[in-house]
Amino acid sequence: MYGMVHTAARSMVVETMGEAAWQNILAQADLDGEYFISGQNYSDEVTFALIDAVTKASGIETAALLKNFGRYWIGYTAKSPYGTMFRVGGDRLDTFLMNLNRMHASVHSTMPASRMPSFELLRNEDGRMDVLYTSDRTGLFAFVEGLLSGLMDYFGVTGHITHALTEEGDVFSLHCNGNNTHLRGVA
Repeated sequence: MYGMVHTAARSMVVETMGEAAWQNILAQADLDGEYFISGQNYSDEVTFALIDAVTKASGIETAALLKNFGRYWIGYTAKSPYGTMFRVGGDRLDTFLMNLNRMHASVHSTMPASRMPSFELLRNEDGRMDVLYTSDRTGLFAFVEGLLSGLMDYFGVTGHITHALTEEGDVFSLHCNGNNTHLRGVA
């Protein structure tokens, strides 16, 4: 994963648990003294060691932690130097979802070793959006659910998300209250 994921994880841990907790987590993950660079790729082993260490340190189960982090990621990214690219993705939730692969392609062009997931908007009608998520990484559907929840917050859309595993991949259904999928967020 690229380093921005790790710098966001550090930010979330420091905000919620403090700098000492982050240093403990690095030590538990055998990354003592590691400083992550946003634009650098790191092995998935590093990422999953961090997830495991944060889970143990926080006492939050992995799925809940990943969901919380996905939601946090959206706000973090919107306020980061990548925020410009984030805002170019569109000013409506449906438009943003349709442009996710373009944004990932842009990141991939500057970081060719990165392995980006794919998102495809399959349905957008009657207050429901179905999003197909595929990736060569496994075990991250809770993170993706958190990302989508964070995007709903960002765009001012209320509702809930359901998940189904299909032959094509993970399908997340965003059930939007009042068909408010076209609202612009205040973030």
